[in-house]
Amino acid sequence: MADALSPRNDRESPWTRELRTQMRVLGALFLRESETRRGRRFSVGYLAAGIEPLLVILTIGLVFYTINRQAPYGHSLFLFIATGVFPIYLFIHTSMRLRGALAPGSHRKRYPIETSLDHIVVHAVLHVLSTSVIGVAFFGFLYWLGIQEAVPWDPLSTMLALSIFFLFGIGAGIINSVIARLFPPWDALWPALARGSLHFSAPYFVAAYLPPNIRWYFAANPVIHAVNWFRQSFYFFYPAELTNIYYPLTFAIVMIVVGLLLEAGMRTYLEDKE
Repeated sequence: MADALSPRNDRESPWTRELRTQMRVLGALFLRESETRRGRRFSVGYLAAGIEPLLVILTIGLVFYTINRQAPYGHSLFLFIATGVFPIYLFIHTSMRLRGALAPGSHRKRYPIETSLDHIVVHAVLHVLSTSVIGVAFFGFLYWLGIQEAVPWDPLSTMLALSIFFLFGIGAGIINSVIARLFPPWDALWPALARGSLHFSAPYFVAAYLPPNIRWYFAANPVIHAVNWFRQSFYFFYPAELTNIYYPLTFAIVMIVVGLLLEAGMRTYLEDKE
C-alpha cells in the first residue's frame, strides 16, 4: 500500500505525479501563510481584516440613522448597506492581498518549485475562508436580531455574485502587483483608489433609482451590476434594470487573463529589477 501511494511508483502517470507534487506545494504554502500572514495565527491575522467593512457599515448606518434617512430598499438600513459594502470589500481586500503576495519581497525564501501562481491560489483561498466566516457571522447576527431578510432567499445567486467580486479582486491584484513593481507609488495609490471607488458602486443607494441622465454612466461600472445581483438574492423584488450578470463576469475574466499575461510576460524583467 505504501508503495502504491509513493510518488516514485512506476505505475503512476506523469500527470498524476505532477498533480501530487503541486498539491503538496500548495498545502505547504497554505500552512505557512496561515501562520505568518498578518500575525502569528490565521484566526487573528486574517479575520481581523474583516473589521474594516464592519466599521464602514456601522459608520454609514449611524450617520444615516442620525439624519433620519430610511433604508433605500427593504426594512433594515444596516442590512441594505451591508449588502453593498460587504461584497465590494471582498473585491478590495482580495486585490490588496494578492498585490502583497506578488510584491518583490514576497519572492524571498520560497520553496524551490514554488511559483507566483501558487501564491495567488493560496492567498485567494485563505481570503475566501476568512471572508466566509466573517460574512456568515455578520448576516447571521442580523437575522438573530429579527431581520428576516438577512438570510438570502436565493443562496446560489449569493455565492455566484460573490464569486464575481472575488474574480475582480484576483484580476486587480495581479495587474496591480505588476504596475506597482514598475511604478512603486502605485502601491500606495491603489488602496486609496479602491476604497474611494466604493462610493460610486451603489453601496448605499439603488442605482436603478438614479435620474435617467446619469443612470447609464453608473451602468458602465461592472461592480454595480454585481452589487445588484448580490442584493437580488436578498430582496425578491429588487430592481433589475441595471443588472447584467454577463458584463461583470466578462470584465473580471478579462482582467485575470490580462493580469496573468502581464505577470508571465514581464516576470524575467521584473525579477531582474529586484
